[in-house]
Amino acid sequence: MKDLLTRAERFARRRHSGQFRKGVAKEPYTIHLEEVTSLVEKWGGTEHAIAAAWLHDTIEDCPPTSIDEIIDNFGPSVASIVSELTDNKSLPKQDRKLLQIENAQKKSPEAALVKLADKTSNVGALTNSPPYGWSLQRRLDYISWAIKVVSKLCKLPKEGLDLFNIKCDQAELQAYIDLGTERMAQNAAMRIMERKSFRNGATRLQTDRLLMNLMKGTLVKS
Repeated sequence: MKDLLTRAERFARRRHSGQFRKGVAKEPYTIHLEEVTSLVEKWGGTEHAIAAAWLHDTIEDCPPTSIDEIIDNFGPSVASIVSELTDNKSLPKQDRKLLQIENAQKKSPEAALVKLADKTSNVGALTNSPPYGWSLQRRLDYISWAIKVVSKLCKLPKEGLDLFNIKCDQAELQAYIDLGTERMAQNAAMRIMERKSFRNGATRLQTDRLLMNLMKGTLVKS
């Protein structure tokens, strides 16, 4: 296992050398790979899934890397997962995004796990280092799209889904804090609390009581 993962990491670091994330911090792209790989391993991913986490963007973003090269270096099982995670860059961006939603339910358990980790990392980056020039709506649209993709994936670990939901909540609130009004941020916070309450199994009545208690301070007349 160690040999395969070491080789996958070295290969990915070489191919992504000189690439940076889209955020204002301009972090090396390998930071994203480290995060995705760490999550896949933490959530119980197989050896092949962890290797694929290192390699998941090499074909798509590091030409002339090919599926044949991944097969030759890491075997057909790893290459199959990487292939499942690779968009067809010859298609328009919007078509690729729609295909990610449509194809999500067809993913193998290993590819689904890497996809969840990838989306968790990307949504988290919107909170910590959003791309320069992205509008409020563009940030919200990305979060909404990521949720649609993840909702179609099968056999995901609860721990992973919980973290993804937290990252989405944080990214949404931060988007309103950065680019919206104070009232918009407050409303977003209330919606997030409502969603969190339902995810934790609360009833409508319990959730309404929670929200009313949170709002008491804002309802006091001046």
